[in-house]
Amino acid sequence: MDDFCLHETTKAQLWPVLKELVASGKRYRVSIKEWHDKRSVSQNALLWKWNGEIAGQLVKAEKGTFTGEQLHEYLKEIYCPAKAITVMGETRYVKSTKLLDTGEMTIYLDQLNTWARQRGIRLTIPDRCEYQQLRTQQGA
Repeated sequence: MDDFCLHETTKAQLWPVLKELVASGKRYRVSIKEWHDKRSVSQNALLWKWNGEIAGQLVKAEKGTFTGEQLHEYLKEIYCPAKAITVMGETRYVKSTKLLDTGEMTIYLDQLNTWARQRGIRLTIPDRCEYQQLRTQQGA
């Protein structure tokens, strides 16, 4: 079992999984941390929309020639928090928007929006996207 969302509605599913693991005779490391949903499809779609818009506006303003993908790599290095990934006991810290939860992704999008505005770049925020709904709830 890699991930399990423990909640009132899922608690009955946990015991059978634990019994099966214990019955295997192996030892397991168990850690409990608060659950946060991974970034949403809506957030990811907005990120890639913005990458394209920023790249297009910078190219149009003759600030260089690059793609949305290149811009993504550039901005990710500046604003994306590093996350620990452990493989075969070795831990590396990587910057990947795929590893962000919805809250972290909202902060990341806010930072990109601020970065763009500081450079005179206007980004599209669709009325019905999750990011706009959250901004409305927060009074932004």
